[in-house]
Formats: sequence, C-alpha cells, structure tokens
Amino acid sequence: MIKKDIKKILSEILKLKEIKNTKDLPLLASLAMAVPILIGLLSNNLKLGITASLAAIMVVYFPLEGSFSERILMLIGCSFGFISVYTIGLIFSFNRIISVIVFGITVGIIHWTVSHFKLKPPKDFFFIMLCSTAISIPHQAISKIAENIGYLTFGTLSTCLIVFLYCLIVGKKSSLNKTMNIPHIPLEIKKNVIESVIFAVFLSIALGAGYYLNLANPYWVAVACIAVMQGSSARHIFLRSIQRVIGTLIGVIFCWGILLLVNNPWEICILIIIFQFIVEYLVPRNYGIAMIFITPMTIFLSEASTLFSKNHILFIQGRFFNTLVGSLIGIVGGYIVYHEKIREII
Repeated sequence: MIKKDIKKILSEILKLKEIKNTKDLPLLASLAMAVPILIGLLSNNLKLGITASLAAIMVVYFPLEGSFSERILMLIGCSFGFISVYTIGLIFSFNRIISVIVFGITVGIIHWTVSHFKLKPPKDFFFIMLCSTAISIPHQAISKIAENIGYLTFGTLSTCLIVFLYCLIVGKKSSLNKTMNIPHIPLEIKKNVIESVIFAVFLSIALGAGYYLNLANPYWVAVACIAVMQGSSARHIFLRSIQRVIGTLIGVIFCWGILLLVNNPWEICILIIIFQFIVEYLVPRNYGIAMIFITPMTIFLSEASTLFSKNHILFIQGRFFNTLVGSLIGIVGGYIVYHEKIREII
C-alpha cells in the first residue's frame, strides 16, 4: 500500500500535463525580459537592465483573449501594482521589525485584491515576490530609492509597449472580438479576509525567519513560502513543496555547473532570456521540472552584479536552505488555509 502511494506521488511529481495553449506567452515573456536587459548591457548599466527586467514578469498576467482595451487595461493595472509594492518595499526596508510588519500588511492587501478580482494564475505570487525582494534590499538614500523605482517603471513601460505591438501584429489570433469576463463580484467576504490574514501572517513569519537566521537573501524564504501556499488543495501544497525542494536542489547543481563554464555578464544575460522562455513553457506543465530552470535564472537575476566576485558555493547553498525553510513554513500555512476545522475556529 505504501509503495503504491509512493509510486502515485512520484508519478504526479514527474507528470507533464498536456497544455493546448500556444507559445505566445513564453515568447512574449522572454522578449519583455530581453529588451531591458540588453539595453542595460549596451548602456553599461547592468543594474538598470536587471531591475527593469523584474517588471517584465508581469506579462504572465496578460490575457491572450479578449478585447484590445480590456487586455491593455489589465496590464496597466498590473504595472501600477508592481510599482506600488516595489515602492513600499524599498521605503520600509530601513528596519527589520517594521519591514516584517509592513510586508505582512502588504501581503494581506495584495491577496485580498487579487482574490477579489480573481486574477489568473500565478495570482499574487509575483506581486509578493517583488515586494519581498525590495524590502530585503539594504535601505538606501532617497535618491537611490527613486532611481530603482524609475528603473522598474521603465521595465513596465517597455513591457506594455511590447505587448501593445503584439496586440497589433497578432490581433486576429488572439480573438479580439471575444469579450473577456473580468469579474467584479468579490468572493465570500469572510473567506477572503481569513485567507488574506493567514497569508499575511505566514509570509511575515517567512521573512522574519530569514532575518532571524541572518540569511543573505531572506526574500527567498518568503518566495518559497508563497509558492507552496498557492497550491489548490492540501495535497497539491504537499506535492508542490516536494517539487520545489527537489527542483531547487537539481537547479542549484545545474547553476553551479553553468557558472563553471560562463565568465561574463553577456553570457549570463542571454541565459536569463532563454531560461525565461523555458520557465514560462514548463510551469503549467510541471512545476518541479520548471524549478530546475527557475533556480539558476533567479540566482542570476539577484546576483548579477556580484556573480563573479562571490563564492558560488555559498549563495547556491544559501538558495537551497532558504527554499527548504520557506517550503516548510508554506506547508504549515497551506494546511491551515485548507483545513476546514481550523478555519471554522478562526
């Protein structure tokens, strides 16, 4: 019986789902990532390219069907959300205790808003990821904060421009005449509020754990936590946590191998663009396999400026440990989200 259960779990972990969607979204995502990165490289300002490329991730929320105005408005809304959470993160990074509290409140607001409008997957993941990344950056002068916000804003503008051109060129293919059903009716208010509070508490715990353990990149703990908690059921959360840990383990080994072969920023940036396409193609099909490519891509993005001056083993080990801690916290949080008796008590 136990062997059958193990085999069933392994088959679910390794299974590639059949997805009928086109390669448009992966292509858009990699192109949106490529533009700011290449501009940063050509202008000898890698920080500009990397910071702006973070905004390119919002293209995953772009609906491939619907009227032109609805789709563009959706992206503009996501742009506003990205800039807002990133700004909050940068402003409140001056104190760890305050940053954990503000991060928790922001997470609760993000989760409630995304649930209210039923934003498509990955739902609140990238908004929370961006906020946790910004709030973990050592506090900077006002001029530097404004500079970083400007870089991210540039990334949102370039992404919107790329998507706008896509709509003009591939308009018929995207069923422009089909009206999107963007809901404006909230979920059950009590359920939504309770979920938002649970997410806020456990994401705060995750970030706080990263600070308490004095980890180099505490936001990785929070990112791992939200990734696991986003499972659609208690079982899915358990499988997702296994996929994330195993995928990250293989991914850090893969990343270490890459860093033995590449030795300049151009090669790293080209790999980020390639990995972005692969990740967007694989995530809906198998999250665990996608993690093998997500891991080196996020390491390259977060460590691009110091990638060749640090000990590779140290931050690769750190990434795996952070993921393990965040996944464990996410499992507990996800269990509470989907455990009806506990929710009734709350």
